[in-house]
Amino acid sequence: MPGRVIAIDGPAASGKSSVSRGVAAKLGFLFVSSGHFYRAFAWGVLRDGISPEQAPGWISGRRLEVRLDASGVSLLLDGEDATPHLSEAATAAMVSPLAAVPAVRDMVNTCLRALAAEHDLVMEGRDIGSVVFPDTPWKFYLDASPEERARRRAREGAVDSVAERDRLDSTRATAPLTIPEGAIVIDTTHLGLDGVISAVLELINAGDVR
Repeated sequence: MPGRVIAIDGPAASGKSSVSRGVAAKLGFLFVSSGHFYRAFAWGVLRDGISPEQAPGWISGRRLEVRLDASGVSLLLDGEDATPHLSEAATAAMVSPLAAVPAVRDMVNTCLRALAAEHDLVMEGRDIGSVVFPDTPWKFYLDASPEERARRRAREGAVDSVAERDRLDSTRATAPLTIPEGAIVIDTTHLGLDGVISAVLELINAGDVR
């Protein structure tokens, strides 16, 4: 039955998105990035000319629709497809300040939990195992050295600062980035993608996720 959630948390460029996609494909679960939900709302505030300080009042009137197709999850905000805008630089820059707003986090968490009521998920983010699904028995925290993570971001063509994102995510008052209680920590600095996926799957199968 739906409701099984494999939580994969970690800082930027730790490999959690690629690993989560791979694990989801192997298990036949739905891959979900919580960051995409924050990016959808980040695009929305930019679209509507809203500041993070105005976000609590703004978000109460928003409608986020989740659509599933062969390519995965698409997000529609107030009927408009936000998916093509999720990787835009302005959207990415708005995510950290917006994610620090409790009302925004509450809205995103509500959407994520509703999705879990209908699907088995592999979900990556920064507070999945600590806040969104603290009771799931499958929690992983991926990490890598700051230098390696900065190199990965550069290879992706990203220009944001890993150190600054770490600082913002770890020091925010609401749901800061932390290692969830009971999570298995995997250092991906010197591990290839396939190696990390295999390690996660071995641990999941040992716990009989099926």
